[in-house]
Amino acid sequence: MQRKHLILFGAASALLFSAGVQAKPRLTTDMAHDVQFSNYTSFTWASTTAPTGINPVAFQRVQDSMAGTLASKGYAQQPEGDLTVALTVGKLTKIDLDTWNRWGYHDTYARQEGQISLDAFDSKTKRAVWHGQVTDAIEPGKPDPEKLQAAVSQLMEQFPAH
Repeated sequence: MQRKHLILFGAASALLFSAGVQAKPRLTTDMAHDVQFSNYTSFTWASTTAPTGINPVAFQRVQDSMAGTLASKGYAQQPEGDLTVALTVGKLTKIDLDTWNRWGYHDTYARQEGQISLDAFDSKTKRAVWHGQVTDAIEPGKPDPEKLQAAVSQLMEQFPAH
């Protein structure tokens, strides 16, 4: 009887722990380490058109927020900037596999995960110089504006200043 309670407790703990881990957005960034961002003074958007299936008003709101942060970091928005910045908002299908020991419990399930990515390219050389991404930041079916703004702010904090 105690073994059964121990197994149930372990399974419940694992589910609670994994639910907590999945709920927190994941931020990743990468940059070309030989690039001096002090050489860049301006930026332009690669595109200002919202991707298919994305609310264009919300997309524009995100771009405006990012442009404001870039301006506060010393980058002026110009038609032909030193940096070309690309914003990607979308969703991924993630497959999770839960397993338990050889006596039982095995389950797989798919879930949608929203993501926001920002990529910066040197406009002259077309070389990628910075990448940042927040994954699981938004519910693809019904985005929460506050959660989306928090994810954008978290991402933009990592962008190098001029």
